[in-house]
Amino acid sequence: MAAKKNPAARRAREATRRAAAAERIGPRPVMTPRPRTLHSLKPPGAYYEEWHTPVGDDEEVIAMLTETYGADSGEVFTMRLMLEYRTFYGPKVPFAAAGHLDLILRDSALAAELQQSMGSTSDDIRESLHSLHAQGLVLVDGDGSLWMTVPPGTPLSAPGGQWAFVEQKVSAPVLEG
Repeated sequence: MAAKKNPAARRAREATRRAAAAERIGPRPVMTPRPRTLHSLKPPGAYYEEWHTPVGDDEEVIAMLTETYGADSGEVFTMRLMLEYRTFYGPKVPFAAAGHLDLILRDSALAAELQQSMGSTSDDIRESLHSLHAQGLVLVDGDGSLWMTVPPGTPLSAPGGQWAFVEQKVSAPVLEG
């Protein structure tokens, strides 16, 4: 008959193996846990005060709005945009900030400069900037300008683990009125 396995002996062997490995290669580096969404990073400023959460399956939501308001309505256009933003930002969308980022890309020279320097299409540039925004690496400041940022809780964040606004990329667009 086979000998019974001893769980205590197995745990002791595993602990000995881990101790020897730690001595050989050193301790694991301390990793700062990072939130996974822009919403959980709690960005500062007026553009991040409201977060919208579209509920439901994309196709069902669009079908319901199309039936109610018509296919060419502003409501359907806005919801399509919101659902597109959800692919970048997750379930909670900073609609004002994301929409303002699109205005910056449309009305400033930033998109053209990036297209020329990177050799990418305008759609790729837009997607990349929304992805950086969703990670907290660029933010819309309260005045409407676009900044490169360092999120809190990262090695290069501001003292006290706060947001660091590193470099202004685009001044606030001037609204004609």
